[in-house]
Amino acid sequence: MRVACSQDRSDLAKVIRAADKLGITEYDFFHLAFRRWTGREPDTRVLENTYVEYMFRQTVPHWVRHLEREVKARASEGRLNPVEFGAMKFRNRQSPPRHGRLYVGAMAAAMVLYTIALMEISYDPGNSQPMPCYGGPGFKVFSEMAYSISGKKPPICRNRKDR
Repeated sequence: MRVACSQDRSDLAKVIRAADKLGITEYDFFHLAFRRWTGREPDTRVLENTYVEYMFRQTVPHWVRHLEREVKARASEGRLNPVEFGAMKFRNRQSPPRHGRLYVGAMAAAMVLYTIALMEISYDPGNSQPMPCYGGPGFKVFSEMAYSISGKKPPICRNRKDR
């Protein structure tokens, strides 16, 4: 299938802008243009060959220029709707990560736990340094959790000044 093509550089820029207005790639724009022009799906090999001609020889088929003009006209009138053009089929939507919610939940739980741990730190008013509880891991909340799980009573935390 041989198609009549133009070799005007301004056509290239127009195709790029029209594809961008629809939110699809240039290759998908070619696919959409062929489908709208002929009413059927293009043969993959023919479409690829046409697109290669576009990429390397800057040739734009008439059916692509036709869609470009239609997109430009509707955009200038303010009534461009990508759904009407069938462009939504070509938009790439990434599926969410398989365990994405689990990761976000674990991260949120860790943030809450860390915030609680920071709130439980007592500071020496004289020099603004944390006052560690000797005999524990350093964070009062972790120490309390460890001792509550083990069933033992936590040691009394004393300041340096109390010693």
